[in-house]
Amino acid sequence: MGWADWMVVQPPLEIELQLEKEARAIIQDDDHEQIAQLCATLSKQNWYQQQLIKQCVGKIGELEAQLVCLEEVKDRRETIWQKIKNQLHSVSE
Repeated sequence: MGWADWMVVQPPLEIELQLEKEARAIIQDDDHEQIAQLCATLSKQNWYQQQLIKQCVGKIGELEAQLVCLEEVKDRRETIWQKIKNQLHSVSE
């Protein structure tokens, strides 16, 4: 899996059909006031969800950066210990 593959949304066919059914019901509704209310509510909800997603992706980036740093520290420690072991081994020979 690539680094951004987890962000690709692939809903199952049943969900796609349900979403399409709901969208068509909204389009066919004749109550313009109710549709306007729905649009306003969805617009606000969309903004909050976008902010949440931005924050989540930012946090994931921070955590991945921390993980890379920790792995580098671990690799350096292992390298240092390997050098020490090699030195001890060469001294004992």
